[in-house]
Amino acid sequence: MKQEIYYENLPTINRNVLVVEPTEVFLEWAKNSPDDDMQLTLKELVADMTAYLIPEQDADAEAWLRRNFKTIFEIELDGWCADPSLWPKDRSMKTFRKFFRVHYCSSVIDLAKEPIEQEYI
Repeated sequence: MKQEIYYENLPTINRNVLVVEPTEVFLEWAKNSPDDDMQLTLKELVADMTAYLIPEQDADAEAWLRRNFKTIFEIELDGWCADPSLWPKDRSMKTFRKFFRVHYCSSVIDLAKEPIEQEYI
């Protein structure tokens, strides 16, 4: 059954979205990870990027990222290698920017009828 989307009164949520897009640098690191058992391409990696709901940013989402990038960096690294001793030693903002491109979305429109459910990783 085809779901119809009505364009009146679409619910938005009080969050912004930060999408983390892996780069070739991240791909090369991931390929050298002992947990990696496949020949992954950047196209395949980018096809399954991670989106983070972040607090609404009135002015400067970049400032929020500067305060919080380490947590995001570690979540992304942990997704490929569970041993932090094998993560890059330099986990600075400069290295984060080499590993990822970041995209911000200030409008989050909920098109699903089901309530949002939280799951914990």
